Amino acid sequence: MNTVRNEILQPQGERIAAIDILRGIAIFGMILCANIGWESDLPAWMFHAQVPPPDYVFRPDVPGITWVDLVFPFFLFSMGAAFPFALSKRVASGQPMWKTILGLVKRWAVLACFAIILGNGYRARGSECNPYFVHLFLLLTWGGLFMALTRFRFRKERSNNIANASGIVILAGLAFVMQYVLKVPVSKNYSDIIIMILAYMAVFGGLVWILTKKSLTLRWVIFVVIGIIKAISSYWPDVFGFMPDVAASGFGWIFSWEFMQYLMIVIAGSAIGDMILKRKDRFDTEKRRKGDTWIAVLAMFTVIFQLWGLFTRHVTLDLAVTLVSGIAFIALTYGRKALWSDITVIGYLLILTGIVFDPIDGGITKDHCNLSYLFTTAGMAAVTTGFLVFAEKRFGMKARIFSECGQNPMIAYTVTNFLTVPVLSAVGLLGLIDSWAFGSPAMGLFRGFFITGIMMAATVFFTRKKIFWRS
Repeated sequence: MNTVRNEILQPQGERIAAIDILRGIAIFGMILCANIGWESDLPAWMFHAQVPPPDYVFRPDVPGITWVDLVFPFFLFSMGAAFPFALSKRVASGQPMWKTILGLVKRWAVLACFAIILGNGYRARGSECNPYFVHLFLLLTWGGLFMALTRFRFRKERSNNIANASGIVILAGLAFVMQYVLKVPVSKNYSDIIIMILAYMAVFGGLVWILTKKSLTLRWVIFVVIGIIKAISSYWPDVFGFMPDVAASGFGWIFSWEFMQYLMIVIAGSAIGDMILKRKDRFDTEKRRKGDTWIAVLAMFTVIFQLWGLFTRHVTLDLAVTLVSGIAFIALTYGRKALWSDITVIGYLLILTGIVFDPIDGGITKDHCNLSYLFTTAGMAAVTTGFLVFAEKRFGMKARIFSECGQNPMIAYTVTNFLTVPVLSAVGLLGLIDSWAFGSPAMGLFRGFFITGIMMAATVFFTRKKIFWRS
């Protein structure tokens, strides 16, 4: 996750936070979908398409996507879009390339350790110890993470280092407590898979940007090459039979070749990020034209339509509507050379490619991830980014709550499981809400929005206090 506060397009001294907002939307959706009432008789489109109610059993043969399946790719896309802003500063400052690469490796190490700490921490709830002790353990784990990861602003760097080191010591002590007091084994094999994937996207996505920082064409070529490799591995898996079995070699706990397929979304995001960065000087001079608002709404309608068309499996109709919408969009914006519309056109092309791959892949699925999913969701993220850029430019939309949440993703990601849920459980409120939510769609939604609202409020509080976790 990128905690760098992106200086995204600052015409006339004002910040344009499209990438932060996109990341904030992804975080909002991530926490919401994990906390709505699973026994509340909510419709299937409120859950992962491959984990449908009523039994919520993973079914990889069920095609389709829901809004829940957009959360992760939108986050990946925003991560890629932030690379140009974070890394170009280092390059422009004259930082040696080896230091820039070392920074990426350090970021990978921090995120990988973070993933393992979270993966083990989640398992504390399985302890047979007193529940209140378990709640306290989770709160202390968050406190340890806070000390270890916060970018403190003490005058002396030594004081900052001591504070971070104290957090590491606390976490090490809690690992001992978990192993010998909670009686829950601590192991490197337990990790948060989302964060682990992000760790590898951080380093490999950054390396791709460094390699192609002077050529977007080369970056798209790499995007296509990864797509070809993904196609071969999906349709002719025996071709890569010579590749080493990472799991058998003992490194499966830290790496999987399947992680690399998500580079397609990250690379697409970095290309859009570079477009924004390189055209920032012209951003405020773009002409406003009548009808642009309705054209932008047309594009966002197409994104929403994907959810209906692909979930209900009206794929042919979805392709036709998207194609007509795309042609209309290009015709209505032809010759304008506006940043938001150029971003949106790329999104349309990616979405259409993804729909074409739907029948080839036997239907779009998040798990197991296929080409249709990678293309379609990257395109939906691009169109959404184009819309956000337009809304910021035309209407001055700041969406501060989402933007500020997006600037502090690591805090946002942990607040619920390590602060909100332990506290609500300790005072008995969560159990009460769960009893109300059983069999009630309205209360099931209330549960999700209530917990998500607490996360947003807490994250915004820390952001406004300029308390950020390093990654």
